[in-house]
Amino acid sequence: MNNSGLESDVCFHFGSCEYFTIVDIQEKTIAGVKAISNLSPDGEHNCTAPSIILKSHNVDTVLVSGIGGRPLISLVEKEIKVFAGATGKVSDAVQDYNSGLLQQLSTNGTCSCSHH
Repeated sequence: MNNSGLESDVCFHFGSCEYFTIVDIQEKTIAGVKAISNLSPDGEHNCTAPSIILKSHNVDTVLVSGIGGRPLISLVEKEIKVFAGATGKVSDAVQDYNSGLLQQLSTNGTCSCSHH
């Protein structure tokens, strides 16, 4: 929701956040934190733009509160793992992830068509 790093609130909807907080985790320890804008280089907002932005920053795992089917498919196609159930501050989500409390999502049962 903002660029306050680990103190940022987790956005309830993945595609609507203004910033992504990238947390570098090494052996369950935070090694680095940075915020990047959720604005595609061409200024367009679409379901797949965030996955392109995140992949360009070498992100391999995303923690979300909620996410739609098309963005989920786009992330998984780029070999980015998605874990749901993140709440509170980014620091809380990282702690829950490290503790195994978040659920990894798959694209089973999702539809990538555009008529929904």
